[in-house]
Amino acid sequence: MNISPITSYKQNNNQPSFQAVNMKYLERAKKEIANRGGDITDDLLSCLSYDVFFKKISAEDGLDTIRAIKDLLGGKMDEGFQHVLSVIKKDAKMERQELRRQQKKNKKTT
Repeated sequence: MNISPITSYKQNNNQPSFQAVNMKYLERAKKEIANRGGDITDDLLSCLSYDVFFKKISAEDGLDTIRAIKDLLGGKMDEGFQHVLSVIKKDAKMERQELRRQQKKNKKTT
């Protein structure tokens, strides 16, 4: 599967800029919101969480993407969306902790 590049995203001047948003999922969310009357499918969330779980995109990038999608939805979240958000937040936290451990380990060896 070819994943589109991750870029900086800012919807308009009133919304915060996210660090890294996967444009593939953002564009898919925009289409689904337009076609489904302001809602997205569970399939989009499943695919995003799958890509984060199997490290096709980092958890931090997945978190930024899901936050951008949340803003597109006007902040409304159903139970499935909240679950995916919490799982990706947990993965992102674990990634940050592992990165800190590696940095400490590298400092000790130099």
